[in-house]
Amino acid sequence: MPVDTAAPQSTANPDPSVQTDRAAVNFTPSTDASSFQFYPDNPESPLARYRFAAKGPSQYFDPCQESANMSMKCLERNNYDRDLCREYFDAYRECKKQWLSARRKDNSQWT
Repeated sequence: MPVDTAAPQSTANPDPSVQTDRAAVNFTPSTDASSFQFYPDNPESPLARYRFAAKGPSQYFDPCQESANMSMKCLERNNYDRDLCREYFDAYRECKKQWLSARRKDNSQWT
């Protein structure tokens, strides 16, 4: 009988800027609605910067991959009706805008 000798996989979050304890999350950090983020990704995190710098020159890196995956899952759940998944597409678009504006603002940290 084979014995599983593999070490248990760590569930530690690779991005230290992401809060994983739900009790410690402040969902409304301010009353200013323009400061709310409606997507799960943080495209300006140090981990995203590192992964972008570490990728090969011809490799693609998407710091908003989680938002993209959520959009595709929504399409699959709703028989590819884009109107039902509009919020997911808008969240992905906002994430990409944040990432591109951060890259334009300080390009030296992204190369």
